Amino acid sequence: MNWDTIMTYLLPPLVGAVIGYFTNLIAVKMLFYPRNPVYVFGRQLPLTPGAIPKGKARLAKSAGKIVQEELFTREDISGRLLTEEVEKPLIDKVMSILDCNIKETGAVMAGSPEKYDKLEENFTELLSFKITDAIKRMDIPETIQREGKAMLLEHVLSSRFLSLVVTDKLIDKVMKAVSDKMEEFIDARGPEMVSEITTSRIHDLGERTPLYVLELAGYDPEFVRKKITEAYRESVVNAVNSALRRIDVAKVVEDKINSMAVEELEKGVLTVMKTELKLIVDLGALIGLVIGSINIFI
Repeated sequence: MNWDTIMTYLLPPLVGAVIGYFTNLIAVKMLFYPRNPVYVFGRQLPLTPGAIPKGKARLAKSAGKIVQEELFTREDISGRLLTEEVEKPLIDKVMSILDCNIKETGAVMAGSPEKYDKLEENFTELLSFKITDAIKRMDIPETIQREGKAMLLEHVLSSRFLSLVVTDKLIDKVMKAVSDKMEEFIDARGPEMVSEITTSRIHDLGERTPLYVLELAGYDPEFVRKKITEAYRESVVNAVNSALRRIDVAKVVEDKINSMAVEELEKGVLTVMKTELKLIVDLGALIGLVIGSINIFI
């Protein structure tokens, strides 16, 4: 093969490929370089800085808007959290907790069995006080006196003999004595009796499971699971809406990109698009090769 043949048939495609390759390579490099404006005789050269350093602010703003409006929507986040893969294990965990002994679960939540016992004791004391106070507010002695008098009068009036012997004054005196004794009994023994009953009931309740208690109240496990699922879904939607109202995602992304050095931004872009950018450079060489080959026949 002589030199003329090389110059005619091999050199044009080769030169075209080299030109295409380096043209695209320079174009890709100019996305990031130069990183700062270049001045000659006090005038800024065109195409400096590179496209990305120069348009960094616009890129940050656009990226933030795209992320907020297209990638980070309420529906997308809620949808992720409401998939069966996420939802089912959580609901199963809640149901398993409800199926555990209340005392054991309480001990875990309180931090130790001793702390749970203390909480149970405090709750029992508070509940006993509230019940005792409610009993006193009901004024049971006065109720007994009033209703007892009405009952005795009914019996007295139904008997001719008793109506002659038993007077209203006597009935009042008897019922007053019963009422006073009842009041003394409530004051003396009421708190102790209420405390004993409350302590026993609370202790028995601690040996049961929440599901058992709910079943006693008429709620079967499937109904409970359904309500927990509904509550979870509603909570997720409300939490996501609340969070996104407070967080300006677009602003967060924009500030993050603006705070990045150009070197970091370049590294990030190349990490994602290294293969694609290399393909563009190689494609330039291929196009140059094709154009150089066509020129042989023109």
